[in-house]
Formats: sequence, C-alpha cells, structure tokens
Amino acid sequence: MLAKIDTGAVDCLFEHGYGEALGLRVEEGVRKTYATANSRFEAYGHEISIRVLDVETTATVYFFADGSIEKNVLGRRGWLDRLRFGLVDYEQAVYISDYNK
Repeated sequence: MLAKIDTGAVDCLFEHGYGEALGLRVEEGVRKTYATANSRFEAYGHEISIRVLDVETTATVYFFADGSIEKNVLGRRGWLDRLRFGLVDYEQAVYISDYNK
C-alpha cells in the first residue's frame, strides 16, 4: 500500500477497503468526525500495527467511512510521533528511524 506522509494530519487515515482487507469490521471502530478547509468526513478508529521501512508501531488509525475515498495518510498521532523524521529537499531524501533508537 502507498501512503503519503502528512505532517499536518493529526491521525493516520486509510481507505475503507484496507480495513476490510485486514478483517476489521470498520464501522464497529471508534467513530470520529473530521473537518478540513474544504470537506467534512467520518472515519472509524482501530488499533493496528503499522510497518514502514523496517519501523513497526502499534497505534489507533482511522479508516474512512466512505468507501469511495482513495487516500492513505500517515499523520502525526500514531506514526510521526514515534519516529525520527528528516527531510533533505535538495537531495530529495527522507530519513526515518525509530524514535527510541
């Protein structure tokens, strides 16, 4: 699965179908309403393990209630807050490691 790193996103948000693929009953998760500058949407939270580039964390992430939303976002709570993250724009490089290592 591909996901974008979004330092402005509070939570990690994933497509509804990925939750189903994990065997979750998405709608039985913790319901949360999000409001952005141009939209409003519902999502359901579940605790799962996320593994990105050999860094694994367990966190509550949210799956969009609307199955037509095709977006996956790694946000601050549950992912960025557990990593050391570096971006070097002129080298087009991203550095990621476990926060505790």
